[in-house]
Amino acid sequence: MLYAQRSQNANRQIGQVPRPDSRAMQRIALEKTITTQQRLNRYFHGDVVPKLRDCWSRVQGEGTIAVKYTYTKGSGRWMFDRLEVSQSTLPRGQDAVALKCMQDAVRGTSYPVEQGEGNQNSFVLNWNWPVPFPANATEQTNAMFAARAAGGGTGGGGCDGQGTAARCFSCDHESKSIACLKVCVGYTTCTLGETYCRAEGSCASGGPFGVAGGYIMY
Repeated sequence: MLYAQRSQNANRQIGQVPRPDSRAMQRIALEKTITTQQRLNRYFHGDVVPKLRDCWSRVQGEGTIAVKYTYTKGSGRWMFDRLEVSQSTLPRGQDAVALKCMQDAVRGTSYPVEQGEGNQNSFVLNWNWPVPFPANATEQTNAMFAARAAGGGTGGGGCDGQGTAARCFSCDHESKSIACLKVCVGYTTCTLGETYCRAEGSCASGGPFGVAGGYIMY
């Protein structure tokens, strides 16, 4: 949980790293976002995509489908619980086909709970999937895992370098008034009170073939 409270004399932050306000801190924040997205894509490419690929090739048309996955904690792992379609540009009727493919591929999968996630009870992933997979999917996957934060704004936009919208939240407690910010990697919910901001539930947004904009390849 991320929690920030403001008093009349000073801001008091509990369990919160100050929002980056310098180029160096912005780079650190971007690096954390990218490494989190890469970690989750290792799970997707290792455990989900091999079971998904054949079925995915039968989804008709071209477009993208945004899937929201919810994981719950169990035995030191994030265990898959449920999924739903958040947004889609696929032809009518193909959302259900893609969702069934994804349900079959992700069922029974999990990934480890990491340090810093111990006080969270759920992890929500908002992942944007292309239909069909790109012809150069292997090359794009390798480039995604090679990405490093540039801090200068190279690379594409959005949470996957291809325009995927941020669907997570973080508390902004550096400005004159506390506010909730939309971010690629942060928390599922953000609640504002008169003197505080509370963000809870691990959350990440991205896609299987890219990471947040502002990166370079090595």
